[in-house]
Amino acid sequence: MYRKPLFLIFVILCLLISVSCSNNNEMTTDDIDNISLELVEQKEELNGTMFTLKLQNKTSHIIVQNNVYLSFPIKIENGAKGNDFKIEARNNKLNIDPGEELLLTVFAPKEMYEGNRNIDLEDPHIEIKGFFNEVTELNQFNIIGGHRTI
Repeated sequence: MYRKPLFLIFVILCLLISVSCSNNNEMTTDDIDNISLELVEQKEELNGTMFTLKLQNKTSHIIVQNNVYLSFPIKIENGAKGNDFKIEARNNKLNIDPGEELLLTVFAPKEMYEGNRNIDLEDPHIEIKGFFNEVTELNQFNIIGGHRTI
């Protein structure tokens, strides 16, 4: 599928744009690789699906003012494309210290996907947007991908 090369190009561009120096604590591309966002549970409920995500900060930096989203890709003839409709995760916090781990939840109501064969329910996309140490353009990062790839 063509999603993987586009995803890799997107990640590389994000890394080039977002990795910089702040104070005396230099950030590297490894810092972005050391943010772990994983889907740990997907549970069908009466009115929809509840997702539990685990966010781990394995960097030496504080992750500040981050947002985590879940979306379902849209199936197209030769693969899938991103979906602009995203659901923001709950139980997040502003400052995530180095080594800290959070469990986040996302609820997708059935009306969003039931009966829609164009939605890929098998590989939801997970995205995190945030900053290292302080909210500045130079410290911004963005990671997105299928739950199996990030």
